[in-house]
Parts: sequence; structure tokens; C-alpha cells
Amino acid sequence: MTRPSIFAAVLLPALLAAPNAGAAPSATAAPRIEQRAPTAAERESFDDFFRARNAAQPQRPWGAAPLFAPAFEIERQRGKAWNVIASVDSAPRRSAPDLCRQVRSSFVYDAAKPGGERWTDAAEAPQWHVWLAQPNIPCQAARYTVLMDQAVPPADAVALLRQHRELLLRARLLFAGNSGCARQRALTFRLAALKPAAAAAGAPVMYGLVFESDRDTTATVAVRKHRGEYAAWNVSCSG
Repeated sequence: MTRPSIFAAVLLPALLAAPNAGAAPSATAAPRIEQRAPTAAERESFDDFFRARNAAQPQRPWGAAPLFAPAFEIERQRGKAWNVIASVDSAPRRSAPDLCRQVRSSFVYDAAKPGGERWTDAAEAPQWHVWLAQPNIPCQAARYTVLMDQAVPPADAVALLRQHRELLLRARLLFAGNSGCARQRALTFRLAALKPAAAAAGAPVMYGLVFESDRDTTATVAVRKHRGEYAAWNVSCSG
């Protein structure tokens, strides 16, 4: 006879708490992000700004007419002002005998400012995108480029671009010994970025090769440079 009362004692608090349990996630949910395309006025405003910029500073990366239309990234949290960013890629140029480079510059829009002052440089420094040059052929826009930290010397960038497949192949042996990377060992990766890394393993120069997989994960291979030789030394993964 006591069993029904026990069930009632257990179920009643659970039933009373159920609405609150369902409501809690909505109270803490992240604000919804909204996106949209640029308006005609925003496009025209940026075109005017960029044209004037070219004329005033022809020596800067954006001093030549871009090969592609500007890319806009426009988003906001619901109920807040729109964040408008326009990015432009410079014409490809040979930055070293075997290296092509394209500079991506970003600009921020503020609709509250006067017409001629609405666009300013983004806080982020211009990005360098690089790829291997072809002998005796002018640099042309490439389908795949690699984001390069400006602190990486061009000679090392060329060597790492040429050897990145072999370095990744050797690094796959390191995947098995890293619990965060073991399940990614067989994925298909593409080199996405080159950057300096903290000195380690007795080598004063280390680089990080950032690879992106076909499963939206990332693997960073630490490469040790010693006497002109490059060796995969460590690996870390995310995603």
C-alpha cells in the first residue's frame, strides 16, 4: 500500500520541476546571429571610399584595382546594430623568386559617421595569402592559398609549402600517440596556414603548419628546423 505514495513523492516534484527545466535553456541560450547582404548604398559607399584610397595611396597593397569584387560580411545579434566589414584582395604579386602573395585588407563601416568617413581600417592587420610561383610565369590568382604569418621568412615559407605533404605524412605517426588526434589520423587534410611556433626540442626555430580536414577539424603540426632540415616534431588537434 505504500508503493503509490512513494511514486507520488518521486513523480510530483519531477512534474513540477519539468516546466522550469525546459525554460532554463532558453534563458541561457546564445543570442541569435542574423546576417544579410550589403545594401546598394553600402556597396556604392565602399566603391567610392576604395577608389579614393587607391588614388591617395597607390603604393599600399590595395593600390591596384582588385581582381574580384569586395566580399562583405554583415551580421548582428538580434536587436543590435549591424556589423559591416568589407574585404578586398590585392592583385597577386611575386614577393620572392618562388613565392606568390596576395594581400587581403579589411575595412569596417560605421553608418553613423559622415559620408566620407564611414569606412576605416579594420583592427586586424592585412592578411598575407601565399602559394608557390611557377617559373617564368607571372603570379595569377590561385584557387587554393595558404595564410602566412608575416613573421615567417619567405625562404622558409617556400620550403614548407614544398614539403608540407611529406611533413604531414610523417606527422600521422604522431597522431596515434595523441589522444586528441588519434581519431583524425585517417582524415584528408589541406594546408591552411603557416605560422611561427615557440622554440622547442633544442631548435631555435619552429613553425606551425595548420591543416584543415574534410570533417571541419584542425591539426597543427609543429615543425623543427635544424641546419636547413625540417622535421615534424609534434601535433595538436581541435574539433
